[in-house]
Amino acid sequence: MNKARRITRIRRGRPFRRYDGYYKKMAIRGTSANWSDLEKDVMDHALTDDVIGASHLQHRSVRSEAIEDYAIHSIHLSSESIISSKLALESVQPSHLSFNPVHGIPDIPLLQQFGSIPFTFTDKHETIEITVPLQTSYQDEHYVVAASCSDPVFQAGIRKRQHEEVVIGITRSAGTLISEGWLYWISIGRMET
Repeated sequence: MNKARRITRIRRGRPFRRYDGYYKKMAIRGTSANWSDLEKDVMDHALTDDVIGASHLQHRSVRSEAIEDYAIHSIHLSSESIISSKLALESVQPSHLSFNPVHGIPDIPLLQQFGSIPFTFTDKHETIEITVPLQTSYQDEHYVVAASCSDPVFQAGIRKRQHEEVVIGITRSAGTLISEGWLYWISIGRMET
């Protein structure tokens, strides 16, 4: 005789009744004398391995607190299951990449930075210097910097390179009425280790 029939016989022929609730648990209603017999019967029969399968689980019944720490490995993840919105900001560093995002000398980590800065000439000056702060320092002063301006009447040239900043000089032709423009720059060199 199977377990469900024994429980039904104890309950005088009444089948299980499902009560809708938050967890939708099975409720057994009976007398206290019948309950002790049922409890003893249930305790005698423990669940064996492979008794509960995926078809027995309700949708969203397994929550994160039921999963043991470090239980999920790369083999459990399907292809393309991790998308960019699931990555924390700044969690992927150049050391995590299988390629160098900037091509240069092999096996040397390179760093590329760029930006734009507005500038304004006063009526008296024909040359100004702009200090460009670098977001990340280079290993030494031997990095490459290229600069240009938004208008051909201005000429940009590198005056001084340091680990954390670059000084760029801008010259304008004499008698030019244009006094404002943008400085565009790009730099590349060895990463500071």
